[in-house]
Amino acid sequence: MDLKLLFSMLVLGCCISCTPHSDKEYLRKVRQKMDRVESVSYRMIQQTWEPGDSDPVYKEEFYVYEHKNPEDTAVGSSYLVARDRAFQQVETGYDGKVCFTLDRDEKEVWIDNFTRKRPVAFRLVMPKFFFHTRCILDYALTTADSVTLSLQDLGEDYLLSLTVHMPQQVEFFGKPCYMPENPYVYDPTSVYKVWISKATDLPYRSRQEMCLTIVEWECADFVFDLPDKDLIVAEDFYPEDYTLHRYGEARREETADMTGKQAPAWTLTDMNDHPVSLDALKSKVILLQLTGIGCGPCKVSIPFLRRLRNLYDQEALEIVAVETWGRKKSSCENYIRNFGINYRFLSGNEKEIAELVQNYQSGGGVPQFFVIDSERKIVKQISGYAEETTDREIEQQIERLLGVGE
Repeated sequence: MDLKLLFSMLVLGCCISCTPHSDKEYLRKVRQKMDRVESVSYRMIQQTWEPGDSDPVYKEEFYVYEHKNPEDTAVGSSYLVARDRAFQQVETGYDGKVCFTLDRDEKEVWIDNFTRKRPVAFRLVMPKFFFHTRCILDYALTTADSVTLSLQDLGEDYLLSLTVHMPQQVEFFGKPCYMPENPYVYDPTSVYKVWISKATDLPYRSRQEMCLTIVEWECADFVFDLPDKDLIVAEDFYPEDYTLHRYGEARREETADMTGKQAPAWTLTDMNDHPVSLDALKSKVILLQLTGIGCGPCKVSIPFLRRLRNLYDQEALEIVAVETWGRKKSSCENYIRNFGINYRFLSGNEKEIAELVQNYQSGGGVPQFFVIDSERKIVKQISGYAEETTDREIEQQIERLLGVGE
Protein backbone atom coordinates (compact mmCIF):
# COMPACT_ATOMS: atom_id res chain seq x y z
CA MET A 1 0.00 0.00 0.00
CA ASP A 2 1.24 3.53 -0.79
CA LEU A 3 2.87 5.01 2.37
CA LYS A 4 1.15 8.39 1.92
CA LEU A 5 -2.24 6.69 1.64
CA LEU A 6 -1.51 4.56 4.71
CA PHE A 7 -0.50 7.66 6.70
CA SER A 8 -3.68 9.47 5.64
CA MET A 9 -5.82 6.52 6.73
CA LEU A 10 -4.11 6.40 10.12
CA VAL A 11 -4.68 10.13 10.66
CA LEU A 12 -8.33 9.81 9.67
CA GLY A 13 -8.74 6.84 12.01
CA CYS A 14 -7.39 8.89 14.92
CA CYS A 15 -9.82 11.72 14.14
CA ILE A 16 -12.74 9.33 14.12
CA SER A 17 -11.89 7.30 17.19
CA CYS A 18 -10.94 9.96 19.72
CA THR A 19 -11.21 13.57 20.81
CA PRO A 20 -8.60 15.73 22.53
CA HIS A 21 -7.96 14.80 26.14
CA SER A 22 -9.22 18.20 27.37
CA ASP A 23 -12.59 17.61 25.70
CA LYS A 24 -13.11 14.33 27.52
CA GLU A 25 -11.93 15.87 30.76
CA TYR A 26 -14.60 18.55 30.40
CA LEU A 27 -17.28 15.96 29.63
CA ARG A 28 -16.25 14.01 32.73
CA LYS A 29 -16.67 17.21 34.75
CA VAL A 30 -20.19 17.66 33.34
CA ARG A 31 -21.00 14.01 33.96
CA GLN A 32 -19.83 14.22 37.61
CA LYS A 33 -21.93 17.33 38.18
CA MET A 34 -24.99 15.59 36.72
CA ASP A 35 -24.38 12.59 38.93
CA ARG A 36 -24.77 14.74 42.04
CA VAL A 37 -28.35 15.63 41.03
CA GLU A 38 -30.94 13.48 42.83
CA SER A 39 -34.04 15.04 41.26
CA VAL A 40 -34.90 17.79 38.78
CA SER A 41 -37.91 19.50 37.22
CA TYR A 42 -37.98 21.65 34.10
CA ARG A 43 -40.03 22.93 31.17
CA MET A 44 -39.41 21.04 27.92
CA ILE A 45 -40.26 21.71 24.29
CA GLN A 46 -40.17 18.57 22.19
CA GLN A 47 -40.08 18.69 18.39
CA THR A 48 -40.04 15.93 15.79
CA TRP A 49 -39.09 16.01 12.12
CA GLU A 50 -39.10 13.57 9.26
CA PRO A 51 -35.59 13.62 7.72
CA GLY A 52 -35.47 16.41 5.15
CA ASP A 53 -38.31 18.42 6.69
CA SER A 54 -37.79 22.10 7.38
CA ASP A 55 -40.78 22.41 9.72
CA PRO A 56 -41.42 20.05 12.65
CA VAL A 57 -44.29 17.62 12.21
CA TYR A 58 -44.78 17.67 15.99
CA LYS A 59 -44.12 20.35 18.59
CA GLU A 60 -45.38 20.25 22.18
CA GLU A 61 -44.50 21.82 25.52
CA PHE A 62 -44.42 19.74 28.71
CA TYR A 63 -43.26 19.92 32.30
CA VAL A 64 -41.08 17.08 33.52
CA TYR A 65 -40.04 15.78 36.91
CA GLU A 66 -37.29 13.16 37.15
CA HIS A 67 -35.54 11.48 40.06
CA LYS A 68 -32.88 8.85 40.53
CA ASN A 69 -34.27 5.42 41.22
CA PRO A 70 -31.44 3.15 42.41
CA GLU A 71 -33.90 0.30 43.07
CA ASP A 72 -34.68 0.22 39.35
CA THR A 73 -31.76 -1.62 37.76
CA ALA A 74 -33.40 -1.53 34.31
CA VAL A 75 -33.57 2.23 33.72
CA GLY A 76 -32.21 3.84 36.89
CA SER A 77 -34.57 6.80 37.04
CA SER A 78 -38.28 7.62 37.19
CA TYR A 79 -40.26 10.47 35.70
CA LEU A 80 -43.57 12.31 35.31
CA VAL A 81 -44.62 14.30 32.25
CA ALA A 82 -47.44 16.84 32.64
CA ARG A 83 -49.13 19.69 30.80
CA ASP A 84 -48.87 22.05 33.78
CA ARG A 85 -46.10 23.17 36.10
CA ALA A 86 -48.01 21.94 39.18
CA PHE A 87 -48.26 18.39 37.72
CA GLN A 88 -52.04 18.33 38.08
CA GLN A 89 -52.45 17.19 34.45
CA VAL A 90 -50.02 14.29 34.28
CA GLU A 91 -49.94 12.53 30.91
CA THR A 92 -47.40 9.77 31.37
CA GLY A 93 -44.94 8.45 33.92
CA TYR A 94 -42.66 5.66 35.04
CA ASP A 95 -42.00 4.62 38.63
CA GLY A 96 -39.51 1.78 38.09
CA LYS A 97 -42.19 -0.90 38.11
CA VAL A 98 -44.89 0.44 35.81
CA CYS A 99 -44.99 2.79 32.84
CA PHE A 100 -48.38 4.47 32.38
CA THR A 101 -50.15 6.82 29.99
CA LEU A 102 -53.45 8.62 30.55
CA ASP A 103 -55.98 8.97 27.73
CA ARG A 104 -58.13 11.81 29.01
CA ASP A 105 -60.51 11.75 26.03
CA GLU A 106 -61.42 8.11 26.60
CA LYS A 107 -60.89 8.19 30.39
CA GLU A 108 -58.45 5.30 30.22
CA VAL A 109 -55.12 4.45 31.84
CA TRP A 110 -52.77 2.29 29.81
CA ILE A 111 -50.07 0.56 31.84
CA ASP A 112 -47.08 -1.61 31.09
CA ASN A 113 -45.77 -3.67 33.99
CA PHE A 114 -43.22 -5.44 31.76
CA THR A 115 -44.59 -8.94 32.31
CA ARG A 116 -45.58 -9.64 28.72
CA LYS A 117 -43.08 -11.16 26.30
CA ARG A 118 -41.11 -8.75 24.16
CA PRO A 119 -38.77 -9.12 21.18
CA VAL A 120 -36.06 -7.24 23.11
CA ALA A 121 -34.27 -7.99 26.37
CA PHE A 122 -34.59 -4.46 27.76
CA ARG A 123 -37.40 -2.14 28.78
CA LEU A 124 -38.48 0.27 26.08
CA VAL A 125 -38.58 3.12 28.58
CA MET A 126 -36.53 6.16 27.66
CA PRO A 127 -35.61 8.48 30.55
CA LYS A 128 -36.57 12.08 29.99
CA PHE A 129 -34.10 14.78 29.05
CA PHE A 130 -31.81 15.02 32.09
CA PHE A 131 -31.15 11.35 32.75
CA HIS A 132 -31.27 10.57 29.04
CA THR A 133 -28.39 12.98 28.32
CA ARG A 134 -26.52 11.55 31.29
CA CYS A 135 -26.75 8.14 29.60
CA ILE A 136 -25.42 9.63 26.37
CA LEU A 137 -22.43 11.14 28.20
CA ASP A 138 -21.71 7.84 29.95
CA TYR A 139 -21.66 6.06 26.61
CA ALA A 140 -19.55 8.74 24.92
CA LEU A 141 -16.91 8.51 27.66
CA THR A 142 -16.73 4.73 28.02
CA THR A 143 -17.80 2.99 24.81
CA ALA A 144 -15.53 0.80 22.74
CA ASP A 145 -17.96 1.06 19.79
CA SER A 146 -16.98 2.75 16.55
CA VAL A 147 -17.97 6.38 17.13
CA THR A 148 -17.11 9.89 16.07
CA LEU A 149 -17.00 12.26 19.04
CA SER A 150 -16.41 16.01 19.00
CA LEU A 151 -16.89 19.00 21.31
CA GLN A 152 -17.41 22.33 19.57
CA ASP A 153 -17.10 25.72 21.25
CA LEU A 154 -20.16 27.81 20.34
CA GLY A 155 -19.39 30.81 22.55
CA GLU A 156 -21.90 30.52 25.40
CA ASP A 157 -22.29 26.76 24.90
CA TYR A 158 -20.41 23.64 23.98
CA LEU A 159 -21.93 21.28 21.42
CA LEU A 160 -21.23 17.59 21.92
CA SER A 161 -21.70 15.60 18.69
CA LEU A 162 -21.73 11.81 18.87
CA THR A 163 -22.14 9.64 15.77
CA VAL A 164 -22.39 5.89 16.28
CA HIS A 165 -21.18 3.75 13.36
CA MET A 166 -22.58 0.34 14.24
CA PRO A 167 -24.59 -2.29 12.33
CA GLN A 168 -27.53 -1.58 14.66
CA GLN A 169 -29.07 1.65 15.88
CA VAL A 170 -28.07 2.55 19.43
CA GLU A 171 -30.69 4.08 21.71
CA PHE A 172 -30.58 4.86 25.42
CA PHE A 173 -33.18 3.17 27.58
CA GLY A 174 -31.35 3.79 30.84
CA LYS A 175 -28.26 2.31 29.25
CA PRO A 176 -27.06 1.91 25.66
CA CYS A 177 -29.30 -0.60 23.87
CA TYR A 178 -28.64 -2.12 20.47
CA MET A 179 -31.90 -2.19 18.55
CA PRO A 180 -33.01 -5.31 16.65
CA GLU A 181 -32.68 -5.28 12.89
CA ASN A 182 -35.57 -3.44 11.28
CA PRO A 183 -36.44 -3.91 7.58
CA TYR A 184 -37.48 -0.26 7.40
CA VAL A 185 -34.15 1.06 8.72
CA TYR A 186 -31.94 1.58 5.66
CA ASP A 187 -29.13 3.37 7.57
CA PRO A 188 -28.40 2.28 11.17
CA THR A 189 -26.15 5.28 11.92
CA SER A 190 -27.19 6.96 15.19
CA VAL A 191 -26.44 10.65 15.75
CA TYR A 192 -26.75 12.47 19.09
CA LYS A 193 -26.11 16.14 19.83
CA VAL A 194 -26.04 17.72 23.28
CA TRP A 195 -25.80 21.45 23.98
CA ILE A 196 -24.05 22.23 27.29
CA SER A 197 -24.26 25.66 28.89
CA LYS A 198 -20.88 27.09 29.91
CA ALA A 199 -22.62 29.05 32.68
CA THR A 200 -23.83 25.90 34.45
CA ASP A 201 -21.72 23.12 32.90
CA LEU A 202 -24.99 21.24 32.42
CA PRO A 203 -26.89 20.25 29.25
CA TYR A 204 -30.12 22.02 28.33
CA ARG A 205 -30.82 20.78 24.79
CA SER A 206 -30.35 17.52 22.90
CA ARG A 207 -31.13 16.04 19.52
CA GLN A 208 -31.44 12.48 18.22
CA GLU A 209 -31.11 11.89 14.48
CA MET A 210 -32.08 8.53 12.98
CA CYS A 211 -32.85 7.58 9.39
CA LEU A 212 -36.61 7.55 10.04
CA THR A 213 -37.04 10.42 12.48
CA ILE A 214 -35.35 13.35 14.19
CA VAL A 215 -36.31 14.40 17.73
CA GLU A 216 -35.11 17.44 19.66
CA TRP A 217 -35.65 18.45 23.28
CA GLU A 218 -34.98 21.96 24.58
CA CYS A 219 -35.36 22.61 28.30
CA ALA A 220 -35.43 25.60 30.64
CA ASP A 221 -36.40 26.64 34.19
CA PHE A 222 -34.43 23.84 35.85
CA VAL A 223 -34.98 23.27 39.56
CA PHE A 224 -32.60 20.74 41.11
CA ASP A 225 -33.01 18.49 44.17
CA LEU A 226 -36.56 19.54 44.97
CA PRO A 227 -37.23 19.16 48.71
CA ASP A 228 -41.01 18.74 48.37
CA LYS A 229 -41.06 16.01 45.71
CA ASP A 230 -41.58 12.40 46.78
CA LEU A 231 -40.68 9.25 44.90
CA ILE A 232 -43.12 8.59 42.06
CA VAL A 233 -45.75 5.89 42.57
CA ALA A 234 -47.73 5.20 39.40
CA GLU A 235 -51.02 4.32 41.11
CA ASP A 236 -51.16 7.77 42.69
CA PHE A 237 -51.88 9.22 39.24
CA TYR A 238 -54.69 6.92 38.10
CA PRO A 239 -58.00 8.85 38.25
CA GLU A 240 -60.66 6.83 40.05
CA ASP A 241 -63.16 7.03 37.19
CA TYR A 242 -60.69 5.85 34.51
CA THR A 243 -60.67 2.34 33.06
CA LEU A 244 -57.39 0.45 33.48
CA HIS A 245 -55.86 -1.35 30.48
CA ARG A 246 -52.60 -3.15 29.92
CA TYR A 247 -50.45 -2.60 26.87
CA GLY A 248 -50.90 -5.46 24.44
CA GLU A 249 -54.66 -5.59 24.90
CA ALA A 250 -56.78 -4.85 21.86
CA ARG A 251 -57.87 -1.24 21.77
CA ARG A 252 -61.54 -0.38 21.76
CA GLU A 253 -61.60 1.20 18.31
CA GLU A 254 -64.33 -0.30 16.23
CA THR A 255 -63.00 -2.15 13.22
CA ALA A 256 -65.08 -3.88 10.60
CA ASP A 257 -64.76 -5.60 7.25
CA MET A 258 -66.05 -3.05 4.75
CA THR A 259 -66.00 -5.51 1.84
CA GLY A 260 -69.24 -5.30 -0.17
CA LYS A 261 -70.27 -1.97 1.35
CA GLN A 262 -70.65 1.32 -0.44
CA ALA A 263 -67.48 3.38 -0.07
CA PRO A 264 -68.21 6.32 2.26
CA ALA A 265 -67.96 9.71 0.57
CA TRP A 266 -65.17 12.14 1.43
CA THR A 267 -63.75 15.47 0.32
CA LEU A 268 -60.09 16.19 1.09
CA THR A 269 -57.33 18.48 -0.18
CA ASP A 270 -54.44 17.93 -2.55
CA MET A 271 -51.03 19.60 -2.29
CA ASN A 272 -52.22 22.52 -4.43
CA ASP A 273 -54.99 23.21 -1.89
CA HIS A 274 -57.61 21.99 -4.36
CA PRO A 275 -60.55 19.96 -3.00
CA VAL A 276 -60.75 16.36 -4.21
CA SER A 277 -63.83 14.23 -3.55
CA LEU A 278 -64.57 10.56 -4.05
CA ASP A 279 -67.63 11.49 -6.12
CA ALA A 280 -65.49 13.56 -8.53
CA LEU A 281 -63.18 10.66 -9.42
CA LYS A 282 -64.29 9.04 -12.70
CA SER A 283 -61.93 6.08 -13.05
CA LYS A 284 -63.27 2.55 -13.32
CA VAL A 285 -61.32 1.44 -10.24
CA ILE A 286 -60.03 3.36 -7.23
CA LEU A 287 -57.30 2.13 -4.91
CA LEU A 288 -57.57 4.08 -1.67
CA GLN A 289 -54.71 3.87 0.81
CA LEU A 290 -54.91 5.27 4.34
CA THR A 291 -51.31 6.04 5.20
CA GLY A 292 -49.15 7.87 7.71
CA ILE A 293 -45.87 9.73 7.23
CA GLY A 294 -43.39 7.88 9.43
CA CYS A 295 -45.04 4.47 8.97
CA GLY A 296 -42.43 1.95 7.79
CA PRO A 297 -44.74 -0.45 5.90
CA CYS A 298 -46.38 2.55 4.22
CA LYS A 299 -43.00 3.64 2.85
CA VAL A 300 -42.24 0.13 1.65
CA SER A 301 -45.52 0.09 -0.31
CA ILE A 302 -44.67 3.22 -2.33
CA PRO A 303 -42.70 1.48 -5.14
CA PHE A 304 -45.67 -0.86 -5.70
CA LEU A 305 -48.12 2.05 -5.91
CA ARG A 306 -45.77 3.94 -8.24
CA ARG A 307 -45.60 0.89 -10.49
CA LEU A 308 -49.39 0.61 -10.59
CA ARG A 309 -49.64 4.29 -11.49
CA ASN A 310 -47.30 3.75 -14.45
CA LEU A 311 -49.09 0.56 -15.50
CA TYR A 312 -52.64 1.93 -15.81
CA ASP A 313 -54.00 5.23 -17.04
CA GLN A 314 -56.24 7.31 -14.80
CA GLU A 315 -59.40 6.38 -16.69
CA ALA A 316 -58.81 2.79 -15.62
CA LEU A 317 -57.28 3.22 -12.18
CA GLU A 318 -57.07 6.12 -9.73
CA ILE A 319 -54.67 5.72 -6.81
CA VAL A 320 -55.35 7.90 -3.78
CA ALA A 321 -53.24 7.97 -0.61
CA VAL A 322 -54.56 9.90 2.39
CA GLU A 323 -52.23 11.07 5.17
CA THR A 324 -54.05 10.22 8.42
CA TRP A 325 -51.39 11.04 11.03
CA GLY A 326 -51.98 14.78 11.05
CA ARG A 327 -48.74 15.78 9.34
CA LYS A 328 -48.37 19.32 8.03
CA LYS A 329 -48.60 20.15 4.35
CA SER A 330 -44.84 20.85 4.21
CA SER A 331 -44.15 17.33 5.54
CA CYS A 332 -46.49 15.84 2.92
CA GLU A 333 -44.74 17.78 0.15
CA ASN A 334 -41.34 16.65 1.40
CA TYR A 335 -42.56 13.04 1.59
CA ILE A 336 -43.90 13.18 -1.97
CA ARG A 337 -40.65 14.66 -3.25
CA ASN A 338 -38.33 12.29 -1.34
CA PHE A 339 -40.12 9.12 -2.38
CA GLY A 340 -41.09 10.11 -5.92
CA ILE A 341 -44.83 9.69 -5.33
CA ASN A 342 -46.63 9.98 -8.68
CA TYR A 343 -50.20 9.33 -7.54
CA ARG A 344 -52.75 11.47 -5.70
CA PHE A 345 -51.70 12.29 -2.15
CA LEU A 346 -54.34 14.02 -0.04
CA SER A 347 -54.65 15.40 3.46
CA GLY A 348 -57.34 16.99 5.58
CA ASN A 349 -58.01 18.76 8.83
CA GLU A 350 -58.39 16.85 12.09
CA LYS A 351 -62.16 16.58 11.79
CA GLU A 352 -62.09 15.40 8.16
CA ILE A 353 -59.50 12.72 8.87
CA ALA A 354 -61.31 11.52 12.02
CA GLU A 355 -64.53 11.14 10.00
CA LEU A 356 -62.70 9.27 7.25
CA VAL A 357 -61.10 6.83 9.70
CA GLN A 358 -64.43 6.30 11.46
CA ASN A 359 -66.43 5.88 8.25
CA TYR A 360 -63.99 3.34 6.84
CA GLN A 361 -63.81 1.55 10.21
CA SER A 362 -60.02 1.32 10.00
CA GLY A 363 -59.35 1.79 13.73
CA GLY A 364 -56.60 4.28 12.90
CA GLY A 365 -54.11 1.64 11.79
CA VAL A 366 -52.02 2.15 8.65
CA PRO A 367 -51.56 1.19 5.95
CA GLN A 368 -55.09 0.24 4.98
CA PHE A 369 -56.02 -0.49 1.37
CA PHE A 370 -59.50 -0.37 -0.18
CA VAL A 371 -60.14 -1.49 -3.77
CA ILE A 372 -63.28 0.30 -4.96
CA ASP A 373 -65.18 -0.63 -8.16
CA SER A 374 -67.03 1.50 -10.72
CA GLU A 375 -70.20 1.40 -8.58
CA ARG A 376 -68.08 2.73 -5.72
CA LYS A 377 -68.42 -0.42 -3.68
CA ILE A 378 -65.49 -1.77 -1.69
CA VAL A 379 -64.55 -5.12 -3.21
CA LYS A 380 -61.34 -5.69 -1.26
CA GLN A 381 -59.97 -4.42 2.06
CA ILE A 382 -56.42 -5.17 3.21
CA SER A 383 -54.87 -4.17 6.54
CA GLY A 384 -51.09 -3.81 6.65
CA TYR A 385 -48.60 -4.43 3.89
CA ALA A 386 -46.56 -7.50 3.02
CA GLU A 387 -44.45 -6.98 -0.08
CA GLU A 388 -45.39 -9.29 -2.98
CA THR A 389 -48.30 -10.88 -1.06
CA THR A 390 -50.26 -7.63 -0.75
CA ASP A 391 -49.15 -6.57 -4.23
CA ARG A 392 -50.56 -9.77 -5.71
CA GLU A 393 -53.88 -9.51 -3.83
CA ILE A 394 -54.47 -5.94 -4.97
CA GLU A 395 -53.37 -6.53 -8.57
CA GLN A 396 -55.65 -9.54 -8.91
CA GLN A 397 -58.64 -7.44 -7.87
CA ILE A 398 -57.72 -4.59 -10.22
CA GLU A 399 -57.22 -6.97 -13.16
CA ARG A 400 -60.54 -8.67 -12.48
CA LEU A 401 -62.42 -5.36 -12.31
CA LEU A 402 -60.78 -4.07 -15.49
CA GLY A 403 -61.20 -7.36 -17.33
CA VAL A 404 -57.48 -7.75 -17.94
CA GLY A 405 -56.74 -11.02 -19.76
CA GLU A 406 -60.34 -11.70 -20.75
